[in-house]
Amino acid sequence: MQYVIMTVGKTHSGKTTFWWELKKKLKHCCLIDSDVIAEFLKDNYGDLYATEYNRKNNELAQWFYLKKAVFQWVFTHAVQSTLPVVLTNANSTKAIRKEASGVAHKARRKTIMVYFNWPLEILLDRIHTTSRSKKCLTKSANFKDLLLNRQSACFEAPSPKEADIFLEITDDKSWKDAQKTILALLKEVAS
Repeated sequence: MQYVIMTVGKTHSGKTTFWWELKKKLKHCCLIDSDVIAEFLKDNYGDLYATEYNRKNNELAQWFYLKKAVFQWVFTHAVQSTLPVVLTNANSTKAIRKEASGVAHKARRKTIMVYFNWPLEILLDRIHTTSRSKKCLTKSANFKDLLLNRQSACFEAPSPKEADIFLEITDDKSWKDAQKTILALLKEVAS
């Protein structure tokens, strides 16, 4: 049985870095990053992004739905492949995670959830020293605003019951342990 691996965590918690490290050790996998999709759409279909969301009513702009549609299309097709599928977006609400798990289970895949549960001080320090592109940002002016205002208000911590396998990262040791566990599980599937 193949896996869909979901990351859960706030900005700068290391979700994408974790997977790029793992991808070097894997022969093949499908890494789906919503930030990459957002940047691609902004770079290539910028006119669709011209409309700002209504700040007064906090309504989402049309581009958000385009990004979501592209992400869902890629994900739906990826689970039909034989590759392990990795979702490196924040998966910040239970509803989003439930929807992704439903797609995974419909494709007869098990889910592995990796929760990046770092203290706020570490995330703020990473944001302060980042050179990461801000192109992926939608409603926030910068990553600090995203973390302190947007994500703090709507982020829902995951429960181990939400996945077939649940891993939590709180320090460097649990980071390495989670990578070892995932590599072992993926090697079992490949055997």
